[in-house]
Amino acid sequence: MATIAAYFRYPGEAAAGPVQREYWDQKPDPYQLRPLPCEDVYLYCKKVDNSRVVREADPAARRKCVRAVVTSLAAAMFLMVLMLPDALSMIAGYQIHSLARQREGLIQERARLELEEAALLTPRRLQELARDLRLLDPDSTRIVYLSPKADSTVALNVGAKKRRASR
Repeated sequence: MATIAAYFRYPGEAAAGPVQREYWDQKPDPYQLRPLPCEDVYLYCKKVDNSRVVREADPAARRKCVRAVVTSLAAAMFLMVLMLPDALSMIAGYQIHSLARQREGLIQERARLELEEAALLTPRRLQELARDLRLLDPDSTRIVYLSPKADSTVALNVGAKKRRASR
């Protein structure tokens, strides 16, 4: 260690040899960086294999973990039970709102169908349909009035009924 200390003597002290005198006589380079602290230290990282090491079971830590999990689950369930009425009322509100919208839609559809039915049942429309289907009023010459008789014959089926009776 004595040789290293000789390098770091101050310029006012007497130098031990020619190397030190040359070192202190040199003018410092203004662009040269001074040495960094611990730059001569070399760190070596050794790989440690812990695959064969088995961790010892700690029953107290396991109990603490189980207790924390159970406590948090109980707190969560308690909060859910407290929030359940509000959630159910919110869901009921959504259902009421959707039913009101559905009711409005049904009322509009009913009004549309009533308007369509009124348009289809106008007398002019019915006359057009009767004309298309040839459902016109018959001529007065083709009308046969039924006279109630005691023989219970109806219309012009007298011959057919006599034939049935003779069999």
